[in-house]
Amino acid sequence: MIEENINKVDELVELIKEYSSKNPEQRFTQILFNLKINEFKDDDFTQGLRDNYNDLDQNVLKRIRERLRLLNK
Repeated sequence: MIEENINKVDELVELIKEYSSKNPEQRFTQILFNLKINEFKDDDFTQGLRDNYNDLDQNVLKRIRERLRLLNK
């Protein structure tokens, strides 16, 4: 379980690093938002950011991969 988690974290960091290298003009917090690591609540930006404390790493990876596919089209 711990090894699996470490692998997911390594992949998350690598995806963020790759995206950052391709988009050096973006600040770190912009990258977190653009890759859907941070998201607004219920598609309503007036309600603030969704609490992602309990997000599973595999769900974050899935969101990042989906977002990168959209951005790379």
